[in-house]
Amino acid sequence: MIAALRGTITRWDETTAIAWLEVAGGLTYEVRVPMYAAAWVASVIDVPETTLYTYYHVSERNPQPLIVGFRHLEERDFFRKFIEVPDVGPTKAVRALTHPVAEIARWIEGGDVKAIQQLPGIGTRLSQTIVAQLAGKVTVEATLGSDDIEAFTAAGIASDLRDDAVEALIALQYARREAERIVHATMQARPDASTLETLVRAALEEQGRSPRGHEVGA
Repeated sequence: MIAALRGTITRWDETTAIAWLEVAGGLTYEVRVPMYAAAWVASVIDVPETTLYTYYHVSERNPQPLIVGFRHLEERDFFRKFIEVPDVGPTKAVRALTHPVAEIARWIEGGDVKAIQQLPGIGTRLSQTIVAQLAGKVTVEATLGSDDIEAFTAAGIASDLRDDAVEALIALQYARREAERIVHATMQARPDASTLETLVRAALEEQGRSPRGHEVGA
C-alpha cells in the first residue's frame, strides 16, 4: 500500500485530473486528484517537497493501478469510507469529488440527498444509499474547517519527519533513545528545519558532529 508520496508535481492535466509527481530518484507517478483540489495542484507545480496522501487501487477487473492523491490525510480517510458504499468504487468516487470533502460530509450528515445528487455519477438512489451508509460516520470530516485540516496535517507531517530523522541518526550509529532525544531537542531549537536533510544536519551540528561524509536521507 502506498500511503503517501513526496516530491515535485511537474505536470497537471485538468481535463483528465491527472498530476505527474516526480519523487526521489527521478521516478514519476501518475496520480489522479479530485477536481475540488485543482486550484491547489496548479499552485504547487514545480514546488519541491509536495506531499500527496494516496490511495492505491488495483483489481482483477481493472489491472491497471490507480493512485488517487489528496492534499490532506483527512480527505484520504473520507475517500476510503466513501468507496465502501455499495456501487461507489474508487474510479466513480474520485470523479464525484468535485466539492470539498468537508462540504460533502456535511451534506451526508444533514441527509441532504439533493445536494449529494450534484456530484457527477451520483443519482437519486445512490445518494440515498450514501446517506444511509455514512450518516454518523463522517462527523469529524463535516466539522473540519480549513484551519483544522491544516493543523492536523502539519502535526502528521512533523511526526513523519521526526520518525525519519530518528532512523537517519540510528543509521549513523546513534542508539535509538539518544537519537529520539537529539531529534526532539533539535526540532524545538530549530523549527525552521522543515525537511529531513536540514533536520538531520541541524541535529549533527547541535552534537558537534560534521555531517560531511554521510548520505543524509539516503
